[in-house]
Amino acid sequence: MRTKHLLYLFLFVWINLSAQTVYEPINSDIYEFLERLFIKGVIEYHSEIEPIPRKEIAGYLLKALSNKSKLTPLDIKEIEFHSKEFADEISFVSNSYQQNLPRTEFFSFGENDRFRLFNYRDSSFSFNLDPILGLEIGNRSNAFYSRRWNGLELFGYVSDNWGYSLDFRDNLETGNNIDEVKRNTPETGINLSKEAEESIQYSSVNAQINYGWNTGNLSLGKYAVNIGNGRAGQLINSSKAPTYPLIRLDFQPVHWLNFIYFHGFLKSDIPDSSTYRSTSVEGRESISDIPKFIASHTLSFYIADDLTLSIGESMIYSGSVEPIYLIPVMFFRLADHYLSSEGSNSGDNAQLFADASYRISPIKSKVYGSVFIDELSIEKVAEGENLSSIGYTLGTEFSDLIIPNSAFVIEYSRIQPFVYTNSNDAQTYQSHNYQLGHWIGSNSDMIYLSYKQNILRGLSIKLSGWYFRKGQTELPEQQYQLPYPSTLYGARRTDKRISLEVNWQPVHNLFVGGYYSYSDITDDEVGRTPEFMLGTFNNFGLSLFYGM
Repeated sequence: MRTKHLLYLFLFVWINLSAQTVYEPINSDIYEFLERLFIKGVIEYHSEIEPIPRKEIAGYLLKALSNKSKLTPLDIKEIEFHSKEFADEISFVSNSYQQNLPRTEFFSFGENDRFRLFNYRDSSFSFNLDPILGLEIGNRSNAFYSRRWNGLELFGYVSDNWGYSLDFRDNLETGNNIDEVKRNTPETGINLSKEAEESIQYSSVNAQINYGWNTGNLSLGKYAVNIGNGRAGQLINSSKAPTYPLIRLDFQPVHWLNFIYFHGFLKSDIPDSSTYRSTSVEGRESISDIPKFIASHTLSFYIADDLTLSIGESMIYSGSVEPIYLIPVMFFRLADHYLSSEGSNSGDNAQLFADASYRISPIKSKVYGSVFIDELSIEKVAEGENLSSIGYTLGTEFSDLIIPNSAFVIEYSRIQPFVYTNSNDAQTYQSHNYQLGHWIGSNSDMIYLSYKQNILRGLSIKLSGWYFRKGQTELPEQQYQLPYPSTLYGARRTDKRISLEVNWQPVHNLFVGGYYSYSDITDDEVGRTPEFMLGTFNNFGLSLFYGM
């Protein structure tokens, strides 16, 4: 009888998950935990598209608690801990949200035993507010550095269909050796606001307002969207570039099919001479960048509990918004043919991609892979010429391999020359001059390994390393010459790295961390890598911060 009641509860949960939506930021540690639960066969979680709604995460946590036989004692403690973070969402999906309302809490742990600066909730409105504060100090490339940041994050729900969130932070980095460009690193790119001899300042902001219904959600926001499996980076769409405004549509009419579309407004960083305007102050002339956009849609097929297949395409275009790319179900490549005049070289930049994953339940593992095809030409293939520019990622992840509460990942990515590039600088697969896909960029490959051990609730240690190679920065005209250059051609950059990280979250949103890394970087291309990074170094740092 109890099993029957649980079944009814979970049916209610999944039917009502999307009625209100707030997407959980992709840097949240909950995603790695959900992946672990999926690999162990505890929940049916699909990680090919992130972020996902907080209420969906609440449903996964409820499901996991009903499957304790597959959990370790530490797993159960982690679920109970995360359940306090998502307590409001759990109450929504379990239909207990009308109890003890209205509620106003200030600077307290409150009813959910989760500290917040401010929390308000009644039957039709909720508001949560937390500070963002952080400090990191350490030694990189034989020089002291520090980074501090501060800001606010807030989110909540309105009525039965609306959700909203906002987070922003200001950053200050100081030191003799500051990486101002952050190119060959998984760290998200930045928009500099102020630069001095030994410091840089920059800010970031993310926001969303969403309208949800039982089978979908419509979102207007500025936040990162990751598409494709990958632990060291996402090949298809990643958080490498600074976030940009977008319109997003999610639709899941049946349990085995999910559709996502978004249209983004990118930053080309290319001045448009037609917008030049003089002003009343000499030397303060105004000029705007060339408008740049991305349209992308993905179909995910949940073929079985263990097997997921996703296919999709994207289009980068510039100039002005094209209504045809605002049609979510449009075939973008044929739309480009419709927009291009005969014999014109001014077509838009199209990409095709696919992603697949398979869970091997008996050994608690998952294999996955992504492929990204930039400007595929069937005619050239038929004529025996270059297949096009292709990148791929292959990987596998194990949970509790030999030792309980552990995770082991091995992953390889290879990206051919000219992937993410285009002869038209306004139509590269980039925003703010950072690629939208994998951070290693084109003409490169990388093998990545990591081992993570969860020691106590909230305390983990992670050993990881990569061997990252990159050929020369390609010349655009070489893409149209034969013979086609091979991957890693030209001046070589190599990056060998081993890292040891310790992270502890004693209470919600409070993080303490430390790391040591050994780096060995060489680069034959002058000016590509900052001089202070070249060579062999022992790097270390400590961090303390509140807020993700």
